Amino acid sequence: MHRIQNRLLRLQLLGMLGTVVTVVTLLAGYFFYQHWQDFQLSRAANQRQSELRGQAFLRAWGEHARMQLEALHSQSSDTLQQRIREQVDTAATLANALYQRQKSTRLPEHIQRDIIESLRPLRYFEGRGYFFVDGMDGRCLLLPTSPEREGNSLLSNRDDQGTYIMQALIKAAASPPGSGFVHYRWARPGERSMSDKIAYVRYFAPYHWLIGGGEYLRDSEEDMQQQGLAMLRKQQVAQHSGIAVYDTQGRTLLSFDNRHNRQEGGGVLQALALSNPPGSVFSFEQQEGEQRATYTAYVTTMPQWHWRVVAVARHDTLTSGNDDDNRLLETTRNRVLATSGILAGTLLLALLFSWHYARWMHQLVDRFRLQLSEKERLLEANARDLELTRHMSDSAADIIALRDSNGRVVYLNQRARECFAGEHSPELQQLFAGPLDEDTPQELGITTLQGPQVLEVQRTRVCFGGEQFDCITARDVSARVAQQHELRLAAKVFEASTEAILITDARSRILAVNRAFSTITGYTEAEALGHSPALLASGRHDAQFYEAMWSHLRARGQWAGEIWNRRKSGEVYPEWLTISALRDESGALTHYVALFSDISERKEAEARVQHLAEYDYLTDLPNRLLLTDRLQQALRLAHRGDGKVAVLFMDLDRFKNINDSLGHATGDALLQAVARRTHGELRDMDTVGRTGGDEFVIILPELSDSAQAASVAERILEALQAPFSLDGHQLVVSASIGIAISPDDGSNAALLLKNADMAMYEAKAAGRNNFHFFNRHMTRQANERLQLEGRLRAALAGGEFHLAMQPKVHMANRRLTGFEALLRWTDSAGQSIPPTRFIPVAEDSGLIVEIGLWVLRESCRVAAAWPRGATPFTVAVNASPRQLAQPGFAGEVARALADSGLPAAQLEIEVTENALLQKTGVVQQTLAQLKALGVRLAVDDFGTGYSSLAYLKNFAPDTVKIDRCFVTNLEARHDNAAIVLAIITLAKSLGMEALAEGVETEAEFTALATLGCDTVQGYLTGKPLPLDEAAALVAAEVERAE
Repeated sequence: MHRIQNRLLRLQLLGMLGTVVTVVTLLAGYFFYQHWQDFQLSRAANQRQSELRGQAFLRAWGEHARMQLEALHSQSSDTLQQRIREQVDTAATLANALYQRQKSTRLPEHIQRDIIESLRPLRYFEGRGYFFVDGMDGRCLLLPTSPEREGNSLLSNRDDQGTYIMQALIKAAASPPGSGFVHYRWARPGERSMSDKIAYVRYFAPYHWLIGGGEYLRDSEEDMQQQGLAMLRKQQVAQHSGIAVYDTQGRTLLSFDNRHNRQEGGGVLQALALSNPPGSVFSFEQQEGEQRATYTAYVTTMPQWHWRVVAVARHDTLTSGNDDDNRLLETTRNRVLATSGILAGTLLLALLFSWHYARWMHQLVDRFRLQLSEKERLLEANARDLELTRHMSDSAADIIALRDSNGRVVYLNQRARECFAGEHSPELQQLFAGPLDEDTPQELGITTLQGPQVLEVQRTRVCFGGEQFDCITARDVSARVAQQHELRLAAKVFEASTEAILITDARSRILAVNRAFSTITGYTEAEALGHSPALLASGRHDAQFYEAMWSHLRARGQWAGEIWNRRKSGEVYPEWLTISALRDESGALTHYVALFSDISERKEAEARVQHLAEYDYLTDLPNRLLLTDRLQQALRLAHRGDGKVAVLFMDLDRFKNINDSLGHATGDALLQAVARRTHGELRDMDTVGRTGGDEFVIILPELSDSAQAASVAERILEALQAPFSLDGHQLVVSASIGIAISPDDGSNAALLLKNADMAMYEAKAAGRNNFHFFNRHMTRQANERLQLEGRLRAALAGGEFHLAMQPKVHMANRRLTGFEALLRWTDSAGQSIPPTRFIPVAEDSGLIVEIGLWVLRESCRVAAAWPRGATPFTVAVNASPRQLAQPGFAGEVARALADSGLPAAQLEIEVTENALLQKTGVVQQTLAQLKALGVRLAVDDFGTGYSSLAYLKNFAPDTVKIDRCFVTNLEARHDNAAIVLAIITLAKSLGMEALAEGVETEAEFTALATLGCDTVQGYLTGKPLPLDEAAALVAAEVERAE
């Protein structure tokens, strides 16, 4: 046997050696051939590799500079926190030193004053930072920038994102470390808008204070930016190379070479760095003396600071001369020799490894033989242990049974044999039918040879000798189950009570509560146990009330009455409470039992009647009656305290359009949503109410100046700008707000409401979506508006209106396609009144219907007289929403066409986006009739309203006009370019013409052409022309076409 083993080992060694020699020979041939191929390819790739290495160096250099800036930016927050922490820790140390030095010799109030006055003048961060001190109850003790707030509670202070600042500071100071950082937003000195700020606070235990300080992140970030530029300025790896940095506005923050700052190349690099995408490599030339040098640059972005980082190096420094053929040949020869040496060494190592491996295998077989002998000895020793284990299981009080993988019971202990009639007993097999769960035992009712029993059965899996067994362990728990049944029955009676039940011991510590208690109070049983019933105290009853209740309870053993308690949520509610004292046989007090029920519904019913009389049914805001009462109270308090009260009168802009187009249900939902957002922007002491329709009134008491009212108005307008998602619609609504301040604008409620209403109409006249303060000139302006309305009526009768025609030009060839008719007014005195002044008055007064009809007829008459060409020229006429709402408007259009002889296809009716949204039957019918006549339809100012694609598809206009607000500076506004591209793509996909208004520069024209716009209109292609010049332009265009 030993000889056979040695022979096998020798054969294995020879086989391994043969395999190694074969593999090494094949590898040698492959490597020699590969070296020859490398030699042939190296000469061709040498130059390219040199260039790629240079570019890779630039890329690595640029990315390294970017990562340095990002690392510096990522450290800015941690660095700032550490600096703030050091300042606050110093202040806390100073306060503690003052306290320790004086606590035994001076009164606490004197020590507190010394600490506050010692911290008041201290500043850090170049005078920007200061320390503040607040009580843990939210009262301000030290605020150097606003000392007038000291002594007041700042718990209600919030930033523009809704964060309660003081509450956050208290929470940080009350955390287990006794300190922490808080992030919030607050206005920087001299600024009105809020900026991100970070503060660090520490809990000052002697007086239950928090001491803190903070800094604005923007100030810290500007320091970090300067530090980053200084760091990059030092990184110049060679002459004619460096790092350049530009911001998104094109400003040079860092030049790569100070010697070329003012030369032509700096401008070229700046333009290329901003126009090339991040991650790209480009080249440019720059004048150096009498010659021009070529530079290579790599551009990347630092998005956190919106920087462009450019690594620049002269081209000749990045590339090196090509290796000659002799050097390549020498290199190839050396590689062949090195490869031969490596292969020879590999073969030698393989031979040594094979020899050692054969010896190791021989030793391994010997050890394996010894291990087998040792295992046989251990098996004999374990036989006695197995016998002892079997004896122990037979002596156990629990049932133990084993079943193999074939379902055969292979072992039963003594207790199992006493309970079951053999291994095939159905009751025993029932135990194995339970779930396999090694952690949770299951209870099973079963009849054994000893009678009915409840067994606690646990089924586990046992692995022995490579075979799996099911192990059953069962214990008789019949007595315990019976006891649990009795306890559950008693608990059901306790839990089924509809009244809350609370049981305490003689020291008033809660021992048990039922489910009704948790339902009413919100406290679970675990939360209530061990506490006193004072856990529910509302604070509405004084000490005398409770003394009388306990005195009655001790004297008579029972007390019943109405009491106010507090739920876990903080809600205070009324309840009817009955308390009984329980005593044992000796008369000693053992427990108190309290039963109570919630009587909130009865109380709420009483309050509901009062609420309906004082609150608006739709928004649940105060109605006019309650608003007037609160305003009068605020005015009386302001009069006694010499303060100010502001009244804000808010009206939703174009709310009628939403009601008419989407229905009153959606309009009501919008009013409720507006009420919620408006209320969310106010203080607890402020009042917002609805006086009817879409009008809201806001009362701001206790103001120190009018700027506070303006700030509230700005917040409300900003809150309303976010879209409302209602009934599947995305609605955008704005508001106009008028502001009146007492006592300057009135000292009684009626006058303030009237003046605020007048200021609101002034805000609407100023373009809506803004606010306006009342002033004495408004009465004069209202009179001027009435006079202008009278002059409009006289102008219509006196023929003072005339038309101007603005050309519309096709972008592909700049050929004329038509005109838009524009209304102009020159009064009898020769004065020209701008349309922006008289059109709103005509709209509000209803005169726009008569004026619009005159424009329609005059436009048709003028266009019909134009020379006819192969392609007819269209005339576009604006139609107001009031005209579309007239039942006979389509008939008037048909009569104007018939009277003038103008073909319907040459007339284009322009309607605003809001007019399309009016889904009234009259508007729908009018638009359908116009389409039936063959008149073209255009949507004016598309994208500035609700932009409902469904309405655009249903009414299928021929032209979509892009508003000039998206066209202005289009080449520089990427956001506007995205919107314009979306509108053009939408128009073309629906077979419509896209027309851009207000084109005034060649750059805007080129940008629109790139985006695929069809037609343009504006001062670049033609200003509004008199009628004779427009006719001459048509005649010239017809003659050129022929």
